Amino acid sequence: MTTTIEPVRIITYIDGYPATVPADGGDVIYQALIPGYAEDQERENIGRTDNYLVPILRRIGATRLLDAGCGVGATVQRLVDHGFDAHGFDLMEQTPIWAAAGRPRDRFVVTDPLKLELPFADASFDCVFSFGVLEHVGTQDGHATRRADYHEIRTQWARELFRVTRPGGHLLLGGPNRRFPVDTAHALDAAAGPVERWLSAKVGVSIHRVWGDYFLWSYGDVRRYLADLPFTLEGLTVDGLANYSRIPWPFGALARGYVRHLPKRLLATGFNPWVMALVRKDA
Repeated sequence: MTTTIEPVRIITYIDGYPATVPADGGDVIYQALIPGYAEDQERENIGRTDNYLVPILRRIGATRLLDAGCGVGATVQRLVDHGFDAHGFDLMEQTPIWAAAGRPRDRFVVTDPLKLELPFADASFDCVFSFGVLEHVGTQDGHATRRADYHEIRTQWARELFRVTRPGGHLLLGGPNRRFPVDTAHALDAAAGPVERWLSAKVGVSIHRVWGDYFLWSYGDVRRYLADLPFTLEGLTVDGLANYSRIPWPFGALARGYVRHLPKRLLATGFNPWVMALVRKDA
């Protein structure tokens, strides 16, 4: 079975890819790509797909997949190569990269950065997964400057992913944990205080507060965004996903050892450097 895109939700086509936003991007256009982005994503995502994601998908029996915030599309392409029926969506800045790489135009969709409306029927996918994306949803620039209504935007985003997940299927939502004080993947929140900035400059990675508003998110936020919906949440290890290459030696090795040996009972808490929430959609 191949998942189909519902044309009724498509507004236009951008570089040949179906889009739920106008060709001019509507009210907000993010230009968040940095030099080398496509090359890094292509290289890193293939390894992460093979070594981390595919074993999880095999374990939960998922074959129809949606990559929420698929970037350059390398993960979707790799999953298709593995025999999965995989699709992806992202913002319009990705379409030139998709086109240059020859990504299939029936597997990628351009979406709105502020209100997610997917062109898929209810219960279309066995698993919808997203790594390193939710922390940028509801920001003004695609990075770490939060809009005042960022929680509302994230709630709508998460619930739309839930809508297209079949009963008994899963969401897999991953990103640096707001409740863990070290973030090796991003700069600080735009509203970070002077102590956070001083500590981060000294250490060479982001050291942030674990209370109050922040652009990162937590397991508690996932539960908040999906409140009143039927789901069960399990925290997973990120061993094999994050390589901590940005951390100065020998701290990278220590971080890998910490993640590898973190007890299962602590995976869905602030002790896990990353949120990796496997959310089962209950019937």
